[in-house]
Amino acid sequence: MWPSGMASRAIDRGKRFLLAKQGRDGLWRDFLTPAGEASQWPTGFIAAALQFAGADASGLERAADTLVANQHVDGGWSYNEKVPTDADSTACVLLFLAAMGHHAGPCGRAASCLVTHQHREDGGIATYSEPGPIRRFMGVGRWMRFDGWCSPHTEVTALAGRALAMVAPTNCSPAVDAAWRYVRSRQRDDGSWGSYWWTSPHYTSLQAVELARSLGHHDVVSRAADWAMRSQADDGGWGAPGVATSAFTTALSLSILLSAGGTRRPVERAISRLANLQDDDGGWPCHPIMRIPLPRDLDPDRRRGLRIGRLGRSVVIADQRRTFTSAACVTALARAREMEG
Repeated sequence: MWPSGMASRAIDRGKRFLLAKQGRDGLWRDFLTPAGEASQWPTGFIAAALQFAGADASGLERAADTLVANQHVDGGWSYNEKVPTDADSTACVLLFLAAMGHHAGPCGRAASCLVTHQHREDGGIATYSEPGPIRRFMGVGRWMRFDGWCSPHTEVTALAGRALAMVAPTNCSPAVDAAWRYVRSRQRDDGSWGSYWWTSPHYTSLQAVELARSLGHHDVVSRAADWAMRSQADDGGWGAPGVATSAFTTALSLSILLSAGGTRRPVERAISRLANLQDDDGGWPCHPIMRIPLPRDLDPDRRRGLRIGRLGRSVVIADQRRTFTSAACVTALARAREMEG
């Protein structure tokens, strides 16, 4: 038996922490960057975690109503209310609204929006479909290239593929199939996937695993789970760049193991470690997990000199309110509880 009592207590405390951080308008805000704090994007991710963990519906309905009321004309959502539409935020919000089981009209428009971000030649889905809107938002001229931000990204393609498969499995099947081919072709020899917007491969790898699992590609999931087990530390957790044990990567890795069926001992150790990492207020500790490459960068892993919170260069950012990290932890522990039950 997995430590279900420990997981349930941590989930309940985590839900209370996250609900206390919800704004009066129904949104969560985190990740302070040069564009301001994120709102629409993290709200989709956090609300989906709370919905999966069985949180009270009133706060979730408030989040859904605000998101629907602020859906962009093109059908998408974005980093926050001021930034142009991006596929990553749109997919996060779409997964949440679809899980809530209503808002068919907004969900259909969001699915159509995601398809416009897909590249026909390889099936990958770009964060930004074209540079004009984001260039104008940033106030830069045509001298600044956006090749990197307008190229397909594995984590975005996998997340968008999941959303399209969930909300319109028949109408969007060609787009989902193309997205899956793109994601599968980028699985690395060790079983993981590289990230564009994240400092470690764990977030991208989990999104790819979730897409693979939903489509029945269990061999791909098993390879990813083997990678996760090989990289588990002696204390049961997982590290990240500059951090010996990261609550964020531990939660994501635990979710990967559970998606593959979960080998008992590694899962038990991960649950215990994640529960022990929980802060007194019910959240989990954060560290810089998101990176913002320069718009021209196609492969930020090849560049050096990432700096925390500096303009003019690639930067790495923590979710300073700890909500994104905590949502990932709540989701992982809720998965474990669900599988045991």
